[in-house]
Amino acid sequence: MINNINYSIIIPHKNRIDLLKRCLDSIPFRDDIEIIIIDDNSDPDIIDFNNFPGKNISNIKIILTKEGKGAGYARNIGLKIALGYWLIFADSDDYFADNFMDHFDKYLNSNYDMIYFGIYRINKENENNNIICNKYDDLMYDAINNKNYDAYKYTAYVPWGKIIKKNMIVDNNILFDETIVANDRMFSLKTAYHAKNIFFDQTKIYVYNPEDSYLTKINSIQADFDRFFVYIRINSFLNDINKKKYKVNILPLLKKIILQLSFIYFYKVIYLLIKYKINLINEYNNFYIKNEIN
Repeated sequence: MINNINYSIIIPHKNRIDLLKRCLDSIPFRDDIEIIIIDDNSDPDIIDFNNFPGKNISNIKIILTKEGKGAGYARNIGLKIALGYWLIFADSDDYFADNFMDHFDKYLNSNYDMIYFGIYRINKENENNNIICNKYDDLMYDAINNKNYDAYKYTAYVPWGKIIKKNMIVDNNILFDETIVANDRMFSLKTAYHAKNIFFDQTKIYVYNPEDSYLTKINSIQADFDRFFVYIRINSFLNDINKKKYKVNILPLLKKIILQLSFIYFYKVIYLLIKYKINLINEYNNFYIKNEIN
């Protein structure tokens, strides 16, 4: 590669310094790897910025943002400055499996646009016991053995557990949503759609720890609305590419938002329903009536 950077690992971070250290410790120090940490306005009462992990290490770039716009915004900053031929995403509260780079290196000069890998899921009560994430295992098995690639591509919404050619993302102008939650879902769908040459490798290279996840625990009406907004756009995108069978059920979130009795969000929801021409009767029939019949 011209700039000698084969891989850019992009990590958004906020107030989880010990977990960030664990993530960094799982990554080998190599001249062809750059690590980009984007701090999302962490609390100075929590974080000692003078001793921030990775500071003064040559292959680690630390970007301190003050906007506090969330992981999607942070990841987009990482995308803009990444030099790597391949892009890799990680959450600061997760980490990589042993020898994961050996498996990435097998595909360094391949013609694939994106390679999906297996994922571990950790049970916090016993961190030495890796519990395989059944959903992704099943989807991976189906893709490899039954060539059902679409089920993985259009229902696995996470950005990690894969390597992605940077030029494919740049050429298609793919960015993360800058919402407080669900920022990675449209990004994952669009990369899956635009990656014309993909491969599935069941080797598990990433360790996901749901107990430590920050974003999945955010529970507010703004978070619910952001999820609703993203889900509507997911369904619209899937309609446009003729993948309707993978649409998301928006009705439980709609009910949850309405029951919180916020006039502001009620009108925001109505606006989205009109803008995206959502017929709630059709939504109900698709997700409930058909299931009852089947």
